[in-house]
Amino acid sequence: MKDVTKSHIAGVNKEARSGITRRLARVIFLQLIFISVITVLGVIFAAKIVEGTMISQALEGEADHFWSELKDNSDHALPNTDNLHGYLSRSGENGDVVPAEFSGFTDGYEKVILDEKTMMVYVEQQDIRGEELTLYLVFDEENVRKLSFYFGVVPLSIVLIIIYLSAWFGFQQSRKAVSPMVALANRLRRYHPQQGRVLDLELENLKTSSIDDEINVLVDSLNSFTAQINRFVDRERQFTRDASHELRTPLTVIQGSAEFLANTADLTPLQKRAIDRILRTGRDMNELVTALLLLARGTQTFLNVSEVDLQDVVDKQLSQLKITHNADNHVEVSVDFRDSIKVYGSRQLVEAVVGNLLRNAFNYTRKGEVKVLVDRNILEVTNCGEGVTGVDNEKMFEPFVRGESSQGVRGYGVGLDIVRRLCELYNWDIESEFTASKGMVFRLQINTS
Repeated sequence: MKDVTKSHIAGVNKEARSGITRRLARVIFLQLIFISVITVLGVIFAAKIVEGTMISQALEGEADHFWSELKDNSDHALPNTDNLHGYLSRSGENGDVVPAEFSGFTDGYEKVILDEKTMMVYVEQQDIRGEELTLYLVFDEENVRKLSFYFGVVPLSIVLIIIYLSAWFGFQQSRKAVSPMVALANRLRRYHPQQGRVLDLELENLKTSSIDDEINVLVDSLNSFTAQINRFVDRERQFTRDASHELRTPLTVIQGSAEFLANTADLTPLQKRAIDRILRTGRDMNELVTALLLLARGTQTFLNVSEVDLQDVVDKQLSQLKITHNADNHVEVSVDFRDSIKVYGSRQLVEAVVGNLLRNAFNYTRKGEVKVLVDRNILEVTNCGEGVTGVDNEKMFEPFVRGESSQGVRGYGVGLDIVRRLCELYNWDIESEFTASKGMVFRLQINTS
């Protein structure tokens, strides 16, 4: 595998420790603990078997062998080796032959300290030729512990060291194998695309010499994916540029011609109403195109950002709606500016949000009242009266969804959806509530920072 550049390997050391490398180390560490515990328990269990069962069987076997030989030869010597020493008491009298520490011992196993050493004593009595004999076999437990250490603990330590070294080598090789993957993850984590620039992750230097290596497959797939995204972004830019020109130009011509006709004398009432509808529809269409283009761009980068007075925006929108939606004063309007809200952002954006909320209130109130409240960072629009009914709040901001009271109301059901999407774009909160006493209330919480 071709070495990854030093800069990327260095990036692995800090950030990768919290990812796949740490999980890999955790798994290996848990495996080592499990193997160590099992090995230690096995050695301890084996030592207990050696000390308990095997030594006991060996001492009992030595005793049986001694009695058998003693029956054939009354002068048969007692066992006397480096680890095993025997004593024989006749008719229950120890005399000077048996150590005083053995006094009171009965058949079975006892432990006693002789010469500052812990000894295991096996006691067995038999009647040989009418004489009661007691055999004491003394085994040095210290030697057993030494044997357990040399043949148990030392090999165990060597085995564990070999296991640890093997695990560490395996971990290093595994980390080296996954380091390109970790470097790729860190590159993606640190990457912050900048508006207006082509998306380029610069991943080619992470590729290895193996054609079928997974990191190469990922790099090629990501490069293909980013190239496709760049094509989409370029296509979107062309669309928004063309749409801004091709839609606004005819709308401007329509509005200019309609305003010219509106100033013409001797218009019949029917003609005047038709021209007013053209003007109103042209303004609505212009605002809709502006809002849709804002959403298509998805950012404020292309807009003029400044400090916007919310009261000025509300006053302007109400003045326009007075002409286009409330010329006959069928809706009573009340405005309460308790606080002055300054929004730092795009005036087009603020006007699109406020205009859609107010226009929705006028559209769905055949006769009644529209209330506007500005308090701290809250804009509240309430409409109540004839024609105002409740709508499912979960569907209120969905596109092309219109309430039961929308019969005869102009629009396509996209105004509130545009409001919701613009609010999401700028981290504003919008909610709706309907009550029989208050009517339909839209509450907009504006982030003024």
